[in-house]
Amino acid sequence: MKSIKIVFSLWVFSFAVTVSAAPLLNGLALEQQFNKELYIAAIYSENLSNDSAGLLNSDIPRRLEVRVLANSLPARRFRNQWMESIAINNSGNTLSSQAETMVTFANLFKGRLHRGDQLAIDFAADTGITTVSLNGITLGEIADPAFFNTLMRAWIGPVPPSTDFRDGLLAAGDIPAALRTSFEALEPTSERIAELQLKQIGQEEALAATQTPEKDEELSKPNLVDVDLAPPTMTLSPAVPATSEALEIVAESTQQAAQAASANSLAEGEPLEQQGNSNSEPTKLAAISPGNAAAAEIDEEFEEEEEAPLTAGMILARQIYASTLLRHTYNHIRYPKRAQERGQEGSVRLNVVINSRGEVQEILAVQESRFGTLNREAQAAVKRAAPYPAVPSQLGEETFSFSLPITFNLPD
Repeated sequence: MKSIKIVFSLWVFSFAVTVSAAPLLNGLALEQQFNKELYIAAIYSENLSNDSAGLLNSDIPRRLEVRVLANSLPARRFRNQWMESIAINNSGNTLSSQAETMVTFANLFKGRLHRGDQLAIDFAADTGITTVSLNGITLGEIADPAFFNTLMRAWIGPVPPSTDFRDGLLAAGDIPAALRTSFEALEPTSERIAELQLKQIGQEEALAATQTPEKDEELSKPNLVDVDLAPPTMTLSPAVPATSEALEIVAESTQQAAQAASANSLAEGEPLEQQGNSNSEPTKLAAISPGNAAAAEIDEEFEEEEEAPLTAGMILARQIYASTLLRHTYNHIRYPKRAQERGQEGSVRLNVVINSRGEVQEILAVQESRFGTLNREAQAAVKRAAPYPAVPSQLGEETFSFSLPITFNLPD
C-alpha cells in the first residue's frame, strides 16, 4: 500500500508541474476593418504580463493564436498585413537576417480562412522551434529561435494595428468575459478539418511525386506549381518576378527611400511622434459599400491565381519599402490643437494606394477613432506626405497598397 501511495503522489506532482507549465491566456484583441469583425487574436504565455518586454522573453513557451470571425478571410490579405506590421516593428538587421525564414512562413498561408478556423503559432523555449498549425493540423516548423518574437512585435511593438489591439493583448489575464466567451466559442467544423486534412495529404503526395524515380527514369517530373504553394506579396496588385537584391531595389527608388531602408533607420522601431497643429483640409475618402468590399474580395481571389513566386530579396524589398512609406507619412502628422485641448486620443488605420510615381490614388478608412478631428488629420497627413517615394521599378508594380496605422496619444 505504501508503494502505491508513493507512485500516486509522484503522478500527482508530475501532473501539477505539467499544468503549471502550460501557457496561460494573457490577452485577447478584436480585429475590425471597415466596421466588420474579422478575427480575435490571442497571446498565451507561461508568465502573465502587461508589458511587451515580459512577453518577448524567449526563455518561456508562448503562443499566438487567431480565431476567425469573418465568414471568409483571404489568407493573402491576412498575411500581407501581418508582414507590413512586422516591417515597421522590427529592425533592418532583423528583416535582412530572417528574409528566407519569412518566405517559409508566408508560403504556409494560401486560399481562405473561414469562420471558426484556429490558427496557432507555438514557440517551444527548449528547442527554439516555432510551429504553425491550422485547426490542429501542422502546416510547418521554423527553427530560427528569434523568429517568434519577430512575429509577436507586429502585435505588441511600438506601432501595433491599434493601441486598443495592443492593450487587449497586454491584459495580463484580465480579459472581458464577453470577449473570452466569443473567443472560446469559435471552433472549426468537422467538415472543415476533414477538408484541410485532404488538402494536406494531396500536397504531400504532390511533393513526393516531384522526387526523381530511381528505377523508372521515363516518368515525367510533375510541376511544383500544381502544389498550390502561392507565396505572398505585400501589395494588392499582381506582381512580376524579380531577381535583384532587396536593398538595391529600394535604393534605386529615391535617396530618401534608400536612407529609410538602412539598418539604422529601422533599428529602433520607434513609435509615432505626435507634434504640432493641423489646419489642412481633410482628404476626401473613397466611398465604401458592401458592393465594393465584395468586389475587393473577388479581386484578391483572382490575384492569388496570378501571383508570381517571390524570393527572399523580394519580400525584404517589399517590407522595407512599406516601412519607408509609413515613416515618410509619420513625418507629416500633426496633433490637432483642438484635439489636444479637449484631451482627445485614438487610433486610425487607413489603406493607401499610390501609383508608380508615388502619387496617392485612393484612401480608405479601415478603422476610425471616435473623433472626427483625428480622423481628418490622419487623412490630411497622407495628402501632405504626397508624393511618396516612387515604387521601385524592379518591384514591377503599377500601384502599391499599404496599411497605415496612426495612434494619437497625449503625454501623461
